Amino acid sequence: MTKTNKSSKTRNFFKKIKGKFEGSTSENPIELNQESLVDQFSEGPTHNQAPYYSPELSNVLFLSKRGMSRAPLAREVMRKLLHLSDLFGSIRPSARGISDAYEFCSFDKRMVHSAKKFGYDLAGNARRINMSELSSANLIITLDRESEEYTKSRHFYIRGEVKAIGAFLPTGDTPYVPDPFESDEFVETQAKYDQIIRLIETGCENLLKSFPSLV
Repeated sequence: MTKTNKSSKTRNFFKKIKGKFEGSTSENPIELNQESLVDQFSEGPTHNQAPYYSPELSNVLFLSKRGMSRAPLAREVMRKLLHLSDLFGSIRPSARGISDAYEFCSFDKRMVHSAKKFGYDLAGNARRINMSELSSANLIITLDRESEEYTKSRHFYIRGEVKAIGAFLPTGDTPYVPDPFESDEFVETQAKYDQIIRLIETGCENLLKSFPSLV
């Protein structure tokens, strides 16, 4: 009998406690403070205004065999074009090579000198592409056959789209940018570098026009 009375009293006690919580209409003061802070910071002239620099930048990667001349030049050409376009601040160009042998080598001095005449400043060292950079690129532009074959053999790392520079050059033109280190007895060295710069300029200009459908 005593056991039954204790059990009954215990049940009644918890019923009273439960009833107080269920019948209460007051809101949690901590939640109210958090909501008021959210409302406070949501008001004002900056509400719903997107920042000029988007946190979701589209990465465009220029890839060449050494990363010493063609890729860094393409990056600088694209930077200059983007600076003068409505896409400035939304696309980030980068340049890499695919060979270990040229890691941290200085940029090709002849390309540095030639590019300067066209208004492009090249400074820095060649960097080899790593798998993280390869997978984070939204668009990869291959400048030579070697870099295109490289992307094909590592397609499982690539999430973005791969395009050869030839896709943005006039029909019938070379599908790749010539290698400045390959000898050509019929073409003067300086003329070869000037040709490379003009090809890359044309390719980047047409690439810029295609960005809305690519990135």
